[in-house]
Amino acid sequence: MEACWCGALGGKSDVLSTTSEVVVPSSAGERSQVPLSEMESGMFSAGPLACASFPAIALRLRSCDPGLLKSSLATALARHRVLAGRIKKTFVELSDEGVPFTVVESSKSSAPKQIREPDLLQLADFRRAPRVSSGSQPPCTVLLTRYRDGSGVLTFCRSHVLMDGTSAWAFIGDWARAARGEPLVAGRAVDIVGEAPDRAEVDAMWMEEFGEPMADWGVTLKKAALKGVLHTVAPVADLLFLSGTTGDLERPRAFFSDDDLAAIKVAATPSGDGSWVSTQEALSAYLVLTAGKTLLKADSRGRVTVAYILDPRKALGRSSNETFGAGLVIMRMAFDGLLQMSLQDVAGKIHDAAQSEMSLKKVGRRWRLSEGCFKHGVEFCLLSKTMPRKWENDVTLVLNNQSKRELPDFGEAASGGRAEAVVTNAGPTIVLPAKGGVDVLLDPTTLLRAARSARDRARVVDALRANMPRPTRAAEQGGA
Repeated sequence: MEACWCGALGGKSDVLSTTSEVVVPSSAGERSQVPLSEMESGMFSAGPLACASFPAIALRLRSCDPGLLKSSLATALARHRVLAGRIKKTFVELSDEGVPFTVVESSKSSAPKQIREPDLLQLADFRRAPRVSSGSQPPCTVLLTRYRDGSGVLTFCRSHVLMDGTSAWAFIGDWARAARGEPLVAGRAVDIVGEAPDRAEVDAMWMEEFGEPMADWGVTLKKAALKGVLHTVAPVADLLFLSGTTGDLERPRAFFSDDDLAAIKVAATPSGDGSWVSTQEALSAYLVLTAGKTLLKADSRGRVTVAYILDPRKALGRSSNETFGAGLVIMRMAFDGLLQMSLQDVAGKIHDAAQSEMSLKKVGRRWRLSEGCFKHGVEFCLLSKTMPRKWENDVTLVLNNQSKRELPDFGEAASGGRAEAVVTNAGPTIVLPAKGGVDVLLDPTTLLRAARSARDRARVVDALRANMPRPTRAAEQGGA
């Protein structure tokens, strides 16, 4: 099977050898079909790679044993059979055809201590979304790059049609447990799709959610036009992405230690004890306030929109470790006057909106509304309501928080213990787990929209560090 892209860090001159095999589930299952939800079959199935339709997660390992990693992958695939099957537009064929696993031996001395997003072009085996969705390419791939000192980078790519970020981390967690010789946790490993709401129910939910009827005029025409554009543009966009010429391949990165996060939370809370706002709300407030005060002019309106990409599993009564391709709900909030606000003011705005907009009931209803909109072909109406319009805002933060995921531990024999670093090209602004804290990859098209150059972006990253609240004066700031 021909790969879309596969390489090793540094280019062909650093590749000593390349071997590839297909890993199949350790135990065969009955051949069957699993239907995709309306959103799963409708989202990411034709998008360019740059839109994270086939995103990668790359892990730095202190050491790596390809044999153990392959055998444990086979065990994990026996539980997550959808990954070893093939997507056929609206369903997944549980065919156990397997996952391509490529091992590249590099002449480089050691794996990079911090994996950068541009490195993924050589460290990942990308496959184009339309070919994956038609069944001619596998829904996931694995590429292991090994270095002379025994270290490695393990990169797992998957179709977003089958696996969102939560699903991907859950699968990697199962893979790591299998590598350590532990039994896999119980849970539903195959997405079971419920009946999408009918049009009357969609209209009723829309009215309850937005307080006005759905204006769906022109939606069919827009949808047809977009499909035509995607089919035309996606191959070109993929070529540009894979050749590294699409521009912003690397988002500005800011590291926040556990102490930094604690200090920001205390400083963002009026009581000063950090018990009112969540860490996510406090960090969001700090990001938008710092970006705004660094980049915006004094007479700016200071229009801010904050949107969270949420996991609806709990709201839908689904297990946290089941495979789910479109397990995301976007909830947003907006306000003006950023430059006149304190950190506590911004955090309070975000907290109050989150309390009213992010209840389990609302998250579950929003997901069902999304499913119904995709079923009835009016998803563009919902996207126009939920996705922030960047041109209307001075600062926009769309946050995908994956920091609660632990760096996986494949065991001492397979990987030398816990992974030491991680990066992904999913987004937009994403929070990732890191040793002793989190890494925040800032989306330059939203949060840093006012930045006209790499220098402006560097100014924001510098300001995030320079203006960091300190534990010694966080309580004073909170009580002021």
